[in-house]
Amino acid sequence: MDDIKKLMTDSIQNADMVLVGIGEEFRENFLEMKGNPQYKHFWDRAEETEEYNWMLPYVEKLYLREHKNEKIMKAYDGLGKLLEGKNYYIVSTCTDDCVYDAGFEEDRIVTPCGGYRFVQCEDNCGNRIEEPDEEVLGQIHRSIKTGEEGVKIDKPLCINCKKNLVFNNVNAGHYAEEGYLNQWNHYTKWLQGTVNRKICVVELGVGMQFPTVIRWPFEKVVFFNQKSSFFRIHSKLHQLTEEIKERGYSVKENSTDFIINWFV
Repeated sequence: MDDIKKLMTDSIQNADMVLVGIGEEFRENFLEMKGNPQYKHFWDRAEETEEYNWMLPYVEKLYLREHKNEKIMKAYDGLGKLLEGKNYYIVSTCTDDCVYDAGFEEDRIVTPCGGYRFVQCEDNCGNRIEEPDEEVLGQIHRSIKTGEEGVKIDKPLCINCKKNLVFNNVNAGHYAEEGYLNQWNHYTKWLQGTVNRKICVVELGVGMQFPTVIRWPFEKVVFFNQKSSFFRIHSKLHQLTEEIKERGYSVKENSTDFIINWFV
């Protein structure tokens, strides 16, 4: 494993550009939230009552504001040290927005699966996104902390069609891609600049849930760029295709553990 650590460190340091993919092994699973008495009490109540189900994602957003997953943030810190001073880009399929709180430059991150930063009409009636209502978040937060039942909480509605506002991510019934498209265009322009450049491609915990976002495109980059190096770290899906094996390295280990154990 020491060899892989040195290979990866040297490859990143010697590269002109570094492309990083972050997948589900870096995603918040909210298990610790279920162990928090205040949050668990409110969550169970909202989950059991259909008319309150819409609040569940708001509870997750509030929890993420107050409780960052220590292990995930530690892994991000290790990754940040690896990328220090480099021309990098991060593509993440995680929807918890934690990558935006990890000290990376925001204009070097794209999260095409969305997250909790914006809301949209559940029918995407106007291809419009907006920031979530802080007053609603405040109402839910007070109810969580006090444990009071029957507190009035205003349900956010679309200003056009009066249907529900939902968070702008892949779990929305009609996902409004406007939330990430500008940044995706920025990313594709950056990617065009990797042609004939020495690039190190790092895949951390990326499975097959959204293979067209990271896994397959990254393999394509490595296949066509003879100056590339590739590191795929995953607890289960670490295998490399035959076409890129000569420039690739695979590690069968949870990607957050790998970064923490070797780079923190």
